[in-house]
Amino acid sequence: MRLIVALVLLIIVGIWVTVARNGSPIVATKSYNSQAFKHEFVIIEAHHLLEFNLVDPEQAPDEIRDSVMRGYRLMTNTAFYAPDYAHSELSCTNCHFLAGDTLGGKNRGIALVGVTTLYPQYSKRSGKVISLAERINNCFRRSMNGNALPMDSPIMTDILHYLQWVSKEVETIQQIPWLGLPEIKNSHVPDPQEGKEIYEQCCAACHRSDGQGGGVLDEVEGKTIPPLWGNHSFNDGAGMNTMAMLGPFIYLNMPYQQARLTEEQALDVSAYVLQQQRPHFERKH
Repeated sequence: MRLIVALVLLIIVGIWVTVARNGSPIVATKSYNSQAFKHEFVIIEAHHLLEFNLVDPEQAPDEIRDSVMRGYRLMTNTAFYAPDYAHSELSCTNCHFLAGDTLGGKNRGIALVGVTTLYPQYSKRSGKVISLAERINNCFRRSMNGNALPMDSPIMTDILHYLQWVSKEVETIQQIPWLGLPEIKNSHVPDPQEGKEIYEQCCAACHRSDGQGGGVLDEVEGKTIPPLWGNHSFNDGAGMNTMAMLGPFIYLNMPYQQARLTEEQALDVSAYVLQQQRPHFERKH
C-alpha cells in the first residue's frame, strides 16, 4: 500500500526516485552480501530525503538476522546482555527510543536511523577522528558508566550489524535531518529551584522523587524507567550531563510519550537534574 501511495506521489510532484546508487532496483536474494545494505525505496529531490521505509530488525537477511536481533536486544536491555560492560541501570533505548529505529522529533527519542553515515568523523571530545565503534564505546564508558567493548567482540559486531541494518535505506544520504538533537535557542536562564517543582509535578511519578526510576514499560521490551542521578545513572562524562543535550531531550520527549513542557520548563528541569550527584567519569589514556 505504501509503495502505491509513493508511486502516486511521484506522478503528482514529478520527482525522481532513487532506488539504488546506479538508479536500478535492487533484486532481493536469499544469500546476504553488501548489496543488502542498499536502498530499496527512497524518494529524493535535489538530495533532500522526502520519504522512505523504516526497516524491521526481524526482516534482516538470513545471514545476519541473528546478529541484528542480538544487537536489537542489546539496545533494549543493555546491562542484561552486556553486564561486563554496562554498569549503570540504563539501556541504549532509554535515550534512543525503540532502539533508535525512529526519525526522532517529538516523543521519538534520539534517532539512530542513518547514524552510519556520520562516521568516521572528528570528535571534539576525543580530539581525533573516531569510528562508529569508538563512538559506541564512548556511550558504554559514559552513559553506561562501564567499560569499552573489545573492537572485535561479538557484542560490538552485533550492535554494528543492527545499526547498519536500520540505516540501510538512507546509507548514501547526506545531512540526514533527524540525527542529533536541535539546539534550544532561548535566552531563559535555567532555574534549578523552579526545575525541582516541575520535576515533582511532571517527572517524579515515573522517575521517583529520588531520581532512581524503576519499573518496566510493557510496550517496549526491556525498557526500564532509568535513574536520572545517583550511583546507577550515567556518569558526569556523558553527553546527557550537559545542558546542550539534556535540555532538548527533555523538551522533545518528556513526560514520556506526552511531551508537553515549554522550552523554559525543560531547561529548568535540566538544571535541577544536572545539580544532582552521579558517578565520576574516569578518563583512560
